[in-house]
Amino acid sequence: MYRIETIKNKRIGISVLNWGLGHVTRCVPIIHKLRAQSNEVFVFCNQEQKLIFDQYLEEITFIKHEGYPFSFKGKGNFKGDLFRSLIRLYTFAKREQKLCNQNVERYNLDLLISDQRYGFYSDKIPSIFITHQLKFPLKGAYRIFNLVNRLQISKFKGIWIMDDEENLAGGLSKNNYFKNTFLIGHYSRFDLLKTNHKKSIKSVLVVNGPSSYSKYLLSHFSKQLNNNQIQYIIGGPHVRKEMNCHNTEAVFIPNTDMEKADEVMGKAQEICGYFGYSTLMDCKALSCSFNLIPTPGQLEQIYLSKLHKKSP
Repeated sequence: MYRIETIKNKRIGISVLNWGLGHVTRCVPIIHKLRAQSNEVFVFCNQEQKLIFDQYLEEITFIKHEGYPFSFKGKGNFKGDLFRSLIRLYTFAKREQKLCNQNVERYNLDLLISDQRYGFYSDKIPSIFITHQLKFPLKGAYRIFNLVNRLQISKFKGIWIMDDEENLAGGLSKNNYFKNTFLIGHYSRFDLLKTNHKKSIKSVLVVNGPSSYSKYLLSHFSKQLNNNQIQYIIGGPHVRKEMNCHNTEAVFIPNTDMEKADEVMGKAQEICGYFGYSTLMDCKALSCSFNLIPTPGQLEQIYLSKLHKKSP
């Protein structure tokens, strides 16, 4: 009953992690698929996420839902930043779980789907967890976070692993502990869009992830920006200010205009940016090369950068 293709004629609540916009865009085709199977979908999200979802989805009920209280200083100490946020994150997840039970009754929901939100589940109805990493690439004392991760995921009735036999996520998606797991493949919004454009744009820089790391990303690609190899930059409104520090003719496209952003990415020979898993799936769907770097200190992206040293 937990396979995505078997879910029909249900009232479904879905919420995605507020860590960049990759979790939003990768769930767009999942929501399309669920709606095509005669399900009614309620999207729980914050305003920033709604601005993106709104550009791809029609006839969807949006419900205001806070994002997790992450706090990143932008100095590359991801483990330290997360550790300092643990109490707030745990408290938020507990409050979120209680809120889910209330919303299940308020909206008469049959199923909850969480993309990497540990508190978005209910003990009243089945809940499904979407992830591409069942295991964090941690060593030493930090491996305790893998135990916490297993305990939290085990509260869900089903687990959708966003990978397939191609194993794009490598060891991150390997299952050694969980039952009711299903490989659902790779999901990108570009699978829904007509992207058979001529590859007429040399390079596009996608500025995603925590905003405190935007400056670092632009600085890393400063050479490509200054020699105008990168022709377009896509990101949040704050990125435009960061661009002023660079001598570039690159055209800025805000992520409030995803139609234009998607058109440009569809024409790109190369995508530059951070090594997010959603970006990898987008590059696969676009059949383009990539020039990606890991966010400083983010072990998942460091792992993926070593796994995929070169684009296909």
